Amino acid sequence: MIFYSKYKKFRIDNNIDLSDVSKRTKIDIKYLQSIEKGKFAEIPGVYVKLFFKAYINEIGVDIEEALDELNSFLNQKTSSKNLKFVPDSEEKRFKLFNNLNSENLFNSSILMGMGFFALVLLLSFSLNSNNELSQSELENELRIKKSDLIEYYVERSEEVISIDNIDFPTTIRFQSENENYINYYDNFSGKEFFIFEETMNTQSNSFTEIWNGESKSFLVANTIDFELIFFSDDYYRDFSQNIINDFPVEIILDANPYTLTVVKYLPKK
Repeated sequence: MIFYSKYKKFRIDNNIDLSDVSKRTKIDIKYLQSIEKGKFAEIPGVYVKLFFKAYINEIGVDIEEALDELNSFLNQKTSSKNLKFVPDSEEKRFKLFNNLNSENLFNSSILMGMGFFALVLLLSFSLNSNNELSQSELENELRIKKSDLIEYYVERSEEVISIDNIDFPTTIRFQSENENYINYYDNFSGKEFFIFEETMNTQSNSFTEIWNGESKSFLVANTIDFELIFFSDDYYRDFSQNIINDFPVEIILDANPYTLTVVKYLPKK
């Protein structure tokens, strides 16, 4: 029996209702169902082990053994994705040259055509090289500063959300499915995160920061297809729906009392 099916059977045999597990762990029941079906890909990657551990703990199974089984299962899945394939286009790219015989190779028309083709490629490469932006130029295109909010935008709305029941340290996770800029700062320092469309397949599009209750703020260029989640051992809250906006959003964390303020902006007319 596959390990996740074994744990589902154990839960059912012990009359533990999955909806009760969901209520106690504060985990959406659809993710618990995904765990019991072995469909871990349906769970956001960063939460797989966190949700699985909470589920195992709730049904009363040995956590270390369960995590070992999960790790073995996930490693098998990962290894199967490491295969590399040569695209058909690589073979087709040189098909013209493979089909040329020695008689055609010296045909003047073909030689002229090949020469013209090589010249076009050379010019194209030269133009692309000149048009490429440096890393700092790409960052400057995405960056939004506080002064930009004052000069180019107006406040659209402001919402203050109470988070009194939060415990520390809390992990803040933000993830963007689009090209984006995120500035995370306090009165003393700040961090910038850039997500470029051209490198989204090779770079991480999610970041985490630890919050210990001090005043913090972060500025996000846009929050469409954006996740903002706070979690710790005993706390989980998803603010993604609260911050949706086509334009910049400022998120302010305050203490005494603990609140999260969401300020949404619109461009000036």
